[in-house]
Amino acid sequence: MALSNDPKSFTKITLDESEMPTQWYNIIPDLPSPPPPPLHPGTHQPVGPEDLAPLFPMDLILQEVSTESYIDIPGEVLDVYRTWRPSPLFRARRLEKLLDTPAHIYYKYEGVSPAGSHKTNTSVPQAYYNKKAGITKLTTETAQVSGELHLHLHVHSLIWSVRFGRLAALTI
Repeated sequence: MALSNDPKSFTKITLDESEMPTQWYNIIPDLPSPPPPPLHPGTHQPVGPEDLAPLFPMDLILQEVSTESYIDIPGEVLDVYRTWRPSPLFRARRLEKLLDTPAHIYYKYEGVSPAGSHKTNTSVPQAYYNKKAGITKLTTETAQVSGELHLHLHVHSLIWSVRFGRLAALTI
């Protein structure tokens, strides 16, 4: 039996690097109404950028409060993403059949990243924006995240701290 060349019959879809998105999609502008803002744990009032500034670089805060539908991905982040992206997209044909649905169901396989999970999709830009803001140390609380950050912190020349009940710092 010959395989079909009809894209509608494909189970796995893999984009070329040249087709990789260069912008993040922000769903907030497309919602019927925006979600309620996060509340300050001390005042129980909506947090503003000034409340987040001690914790996050301003570029990340601006993304968090953005009303733009698309946010450009920095070139340095795209360069790191190209190590494993674009991730393959799979059509869940057997699940569609089991559910007896006319809907097409897809999922992305993020295990192709060096860390083997989706978490590098956010840890890479976090490391980038922190370095850009002059931050030289980052701390994470779990081995899973720390392993994923290792490669990317090395790329961004940051000092890496991992917390396993007590703080251990590594210079990369």
